[in-house]
Amino acid sequence: MKEGYYLIGEVSKITGIPKDTLHFYSKTGLLVPDYVDECNQYRYYSRFNLWQLDIITTCRKLSIPLEKVKQILELHDNAKITQLLLDYRSEALRLSRYYQQVARDISWYEQENIRISAGTLSDRVEKKWLEEEKFITGARKKDPDYHANLQKAAKDELRYAETIQRKYGYFLDLEQMKNGIFFKDREYLKIADCSYTHVKPESLYTFPAGEYAVCFVHIRDGAADFGPLLRWIEENGWETDAVYAEELGLQLFDYIDDFYCEVKAHLTRKPELP
Repeated sequence: MKEGYYLIGEVSKITGIPKDTLHFYSKTGLLVPDYVDECNQYRYYSRFNLWQLDIITTCRKLSIPLEKVKQILELHDNAKITQLLLDYRSEALRLSRYYQQVARDISWYEQENIRISAGTLSDRVEKKWLEEEKFITGARKKDPDYHANLQKAAKDELRYAETIQRKYGYFLDLEQMKNGIFFKDREYLKIADCSYTHVKPESLYTFPAGEYAVCFVHIRDGAADFGPLLRWIEENGWETDAVYAEELGLQLFDYIDDFYCEVKAHLTRKPELP
């Protein structure tokens, strides 16, 4: 055997690269041994191959995909290699931003569900000023496909959204609330940091700015105690013309009929008696 050539086992010991990985590189054409012995068909790696393996190892530490590593090995032009690496740098930065968002979303999911699992949410009513918001709405509940209607209206926005952070909510029927019934007249969906550019105008609703009576309500089997909220509104001289309920957290499992909502009643003053 000629000096400066090495069998695969020797190369593995020299470089620390497992033999299975070297076989894979050869099979995929990324790095084929330079010399084949005609007598025994043994494949031998040259010193040039060892240099190529050093380049491959360096690129893999940068998580550069194998197809781009192959381009780098074939270029033999440092300016072109530099440009290829700069292009990959842009992709690496994009992926970094993506995974940072993934981490934020998981933290958000954890915090939202800590609120649910606490199980001790107060039914105390507070008056709050809430800013105007937009969200996606579906058909009214009298439409038998109202669930599917909302999903259809939101599908493109959910597809392009960079976050999973979202809230599902409902327009509540005030008369049914008086009877302790959690009747969802209509559903809506809010997506965090969203411009809603992929939603038809007729599927958007503007949540009006104004004073709201806000409290948490526990819903079980379609029933809830709205008494504290309704009494607070009456005792403080207010009326309400719209009531919204947003689910706490985002449940990544089948829907259950035992959950908490933050209920927000839009306040209007009672008309003065003549």
